[in-house]
Amino acid sequence: MKHLALILSLWCISALAGADDGLLLNVIVPPSGTDRFEHAEFSCWLPDSAKPVKAVIIHQHGCTNASPDKHPPVTLDFHWRALARQHGCALLSPMYHVKGGCDEWNDPDSGSERALLAALADFAQLSGREELKGAPWVLWGHSGGSSWSAQMIVRHPARVLAASFRGGCHKQFGDPEFRAKFAPAARDLPLLFVWGKRETVPSSSHFVSWKPMNTMFHELRSQGATVGRLIDPLSEHGCDDSRLVVIPFFDTVLRARLAEKKLPGALVDMASLQDRPLDDAALHDPTLSWLPNAGLAKLWREFSEHGTLHPVNPELTAPALKAMRDASGVVQLNWNVVPALDGGLRSLRIQRDSMPWKELGVTPGARIATSRDAPPEGLRATGISDDSKDPHVYSLTYLDVAGNESPPSEPAREPNF
Repeated sequence: MKHLALILSLWCISALAGADDGLLLNVIVPPSGTDRFEHAEFSCWLPDSAKPVKAVIIHQHGCTNASPDKHPPVTLDFHWRALARQHGCALLSPMYHVKGGCDEWNDPDSGSERALLAALADFAQLSGREELKGAPWVLWGHSGGSSWSAQMIVRHPARVLAASFRGGCHKQFGDPEFRAKFAPAARDLPLLFVWGKRETVPSSSHFVSWKPMNTMFHELRSQGATVGRLIDPLSEHGCDDSRLVVIPFFDTVLRARLAEKKLPGALVDMASLQDRPLDDAALHDPTLSWLPNAGLAKLWREFSEHGTLHPVNPELTAPALKAMRDASGVVQLNWNVVPALDGGLRSLRIQRDSMPWKELGVTPGARIATSRDAPPEGLRATGISDDSKDPHVYSLTYLDVAGNESPPSEPAREPNF
């Protein structure tokens, strides 16, 4: 199986060589001993394998089996890549396949903890970055992935820099014994709990996690913990546009924690959405949500009201674009996009000879990620083909969630044109 892991990894390196965008590796970890999963696939992206890895961002899907066709790993996602690139982090997507229920992987004792550590060791060897085996973690979990992440915090409290949970954790946070273990492990850990408004009503099949989450949140905040709660007014259990707050949250936390600086903190009233002073009483008030700074509090308020963000005058950078005609005469276009962290990516616009040619992505008003927070159709590719035999000049722009358009790439043409 090690041999298979190496073959997969080398294939990915070759496949992305034209994109000039980091190093993408895949490994498969088989079950061992008492492991309960059938097999585990791990995808890892490094922004620059020549530079040290400062942390590993682990993006853990929920309870259903991995479905790469509909929900590909976020190692292919330009938005999450932008976060990893900003901080010199590895981006890691585990995908567990099971025959039965979620507990066959989302309990770390089922083998998923062992598989993660084995995959990190494989990636360290394949990339030449030995620090991957011991680098700190940033944990994002959806549903069953939140349950897994909460348990990993209890097991590895010193290794986690920050975490965000999108739903889930009803078994863990509904258990007083687990909460008693989680609170001291997570009290000083920057946390963001994200739930959908439609999960808060009894008719939702995911209402089961609403009370346990709030119980855990209140207990943590009563102890002065650095935990925030964000309710998406538009969603039920899907991730929708919540990454527009989660990614800037991680960005803010990583800036401070990797530099060993203290976050200033900000408090907001969950009922009125108003700011509250950072006095001692407020720091222990469970009606107030903690956020790492005033900038995040502003994003929190906008998202709490609208379920998305509308960046105004964002600083968007031009994408990079290359063109090359292959041996069969087809022009291969490859690009690299680094979107703004609070605006994400809605679509890609390709111009040919200064005229609109192709637009890839989602329509205005549609969510910028799948229900599991993966890149949607049209935003997964790093390139496209043009079978025209005539010479052309191409350029590329991208749109953020609000429709703001980036500057164009430098014109791209075949080297011999």
